[in-house]
Amino acid sequence: MKDVGFDAQTVRVVLHILGVCVWVGGQIVVAVIVPALKRTNPEAVTNVARAFGRIGWPFFGLAVFTGIWNMVSLPGTSASWNALLGMKMLLVVISGASAWLHQSTDRASIRGPSAAIALLTSLAALVMGVMLSG
Repeated sequence: MKDVGFDAQTVRVVLHILGVCVWVGGQIVVAVIVPALKRTNPEAVTNVARAFGRIGWPFFGLAVFTGIWNMVSLPGTSASWNALLGMKMLLVVISGASAWLHQSTDRASIRGPSAAIALLTSLAALVMGVMLSG
């Protein structure tokens, strides 16, 4: 029978979930808000994007940091579990790189696809995280 308690593991997991919620959830919210803003108040799009960047990147960092903390805190795992973790880590890197590219470029031909890749890889990493949590 599993015991219930508030300990470092609880803090670690809560912080990881919080980081993921803000990073992934924020991308979803921005993806919905930006098209509406472009129609009604185009000059506000930059302000919304910058505001998300100010909160999104620190929480992305929190998710990565606590993800590494989670990895080093685990007992032995199976080869398939480790393979899935490797795929999740790759998706997290792609998500961050795509979001950075989206934020760094002025080219519309790159902004849309890079935002979509960042969101889709974030969602896929989220699903894999749930699978890994057992």
